[in-house]
Amino acid sequence: MISFLKLIRWPNILIIWMGISLALFCVINPVLGLNPFESGLNITEFLLLLISTTFIAIAGYLQNDLFDINPDSINKPGKNLVGRKFRVYIIQILYWVFNIIGILAGVALSFLLGKINYSLVFLFSAGLSWFYSERYQCQPLIGNIVVAFLSALTIAIVWLFSFFALAREPMIFTAVQGSFSQLNKLMLIFIGFAFITSLLREVVKDIEDFKGDDRFGCRTFPVVYGINKAKWLAMLIALFALAMSVWCQVFFFKSGYQILFYGFFLIDLLYLTIAFLLNKSKLSEDYRNISGLIKLLMVIGILSMALVYSEHYG
Repeated sequence: MISFLKLIRWPNILIIWMGISLALFCVINPVLGLNPFESGLNITEFLLLLISTTFIAIAGYLQNDLFDINPDSINKPGKNLVGRKFRVYIIQILYWVFNIIGILAGVALSFLLGKINYSLVFLFSAGLSWFYSERYQCQPLIGNIVVAFLSALTIAIVWLFSFFALAREPMIFTAVQGSFSQLNKLMLIFIGFAFITSLLREVVKDIEDFKGDDRFGCRTFPVVYGINKAKWLAMLIALFALAMSVWCQVFFFKSGYQILFYGFFLIDLLYLTIAFLLNKSKLSEDYRNISGLIKLLMVIGILSMALVYSEHYG
């Protein structure tokens, strides 16, 4: 069971659950002044969204592990689970099981909302995850951007389907329409945060995995252009993210979100620290530590959505 939890990346799954839940209960509902499950997504629809997103993500992790069997034998010797604790054909079966359940849950959600065409969002997500592992992962930056996009989509999809759920109730939809502009800006901030931070972590992970990727012909950015250029790219992303974080603070200050304004100073500090550590880093262990720090940053960024709730109900 412990090995299986490691296989499906249970910390990542918890982050996904946290992101979806906080986006709905701490950002969307408070800004629109809605009570949970009384308007918008009901509990069944929310659970279907959670299941679909989670299972498609797990399928993506499994497919990635299948692709990375050889590089991981060097990058993570003794830690790769596929081929050591789980047979390859078992992982292949689990990949299809998780993907099919995830897509069907998305189809059921779209059907309940009367927007069956939007089940293509879940099919697109599963397909893009497959293409990432099979084609994009070993192409400079393209694979990194795909993963960052999928991370951002996890947050964006909550607002998308909440909007459709509200559209079923014309009176409530009309009553809250004046708050859409503010909500859109807040959601774009958190979606953008998920994208830029995931992109930063993917570039750093590629530097960390340089030896295995280089040996087995995976042409990531560090392999093609060198570790130094990849390090500078990661630093530029971190500094750009810092600039965007400061811009968000200006928006928070002008919009009266004082707690968010002060809370984002911690995010500023982390981006600045990451850029500083990248400049000093030389060993694979240095990049591993930075990658862990970026994951901490991601968690703090997601948790900052709870501050929106405190601004409205604190």
